[in-house]
Amino acid sequence: MSVPPSYSKLPAPQYMQSPRVCCITLNESDKLRLIGVPNELVPHLRAGIIRSWGKIQREQNYAGAHEFKISGNPWYGSGDDHVPTRRLIVEVVKTMAHQGWNMVQSADVSKKEMDKDSLFFETVDPNSVLGTDLMQVDMFCVSFASGDKLRIIDAPSPDVVAVIRQAITTQWKSGIKREEEGKSVNTFKLNGYPWYPDGEETVHSRMMLSQLLANLRALGYKLYTSVDIGTVGTLYQDAESWIFRRVGNAWA
Repeated sequence: MSVPPSYSKLPAPQYMQSPRVCCITLNESDKLRLIGVPNELVPHLRAGIIRSWGKIQREQNYAGAHEFKISGNPWYGSGDDHVPTRRLIVEVVKTMAHQGWNMVQSADVSKKEMDKDSLFFETVDPNSVLGTDLMQVDMFCVSFASGDKLRIIDAPSPDVVAVIRQAITTQWKSGIKREEEGKSVNTFKLNGYPWYPDGEETVHSRMMLSQLLANLRALGYKLYTSVDIGTVGTLYQDAESWIFRRVGNAWA
């Protein structure tokens, strides 16, 4: 019988310098907390909130975290606020990327009722990127609304809308009921209920999303994160929203 190797005698692996990690949480219906986020990023995030959403009611220190109380109730995230809320989240994520912090993961780490995701970020290896790379952050959002709507928010080109339409028409057998185009928002209202599927629809809806991911990847975009935003507990409440980012030197 052979003797297993003694791992204690093997040379220690050479790890890169550990990145810094921080967290941004969505709290209650209107609060955003920066946990472990460097103070120098606060003005950038403040500007991003105002630019994408509007007024901030107040700011305070909450157990060591910088907290923004935002006007209105963005984390209800439905109805007229559906699109502005997604733009707010994209702006926060994009601002962090511009400052050299990429998403690690968004995760639901709480069992509280009506809780939302926590967003975890890590620093980019400064030896692997240039300042110009950090400024070239191309993002947009795909959201799944009600039980039958797919919205593309701030698509960077008509090609993005076209390949998503192709994924729907080829994989969702019930087809598209109608399309709506607003201010930088394209909405597909599908026949049936892909976000509340039953029977064989459970397969077809996933095939549609798989095709959507593949088509966008062919254009140079990958799923950057999926965020659970809304707190409204209804049967057809909005599902998670997907944020896509163009692959580049700062993120691959």
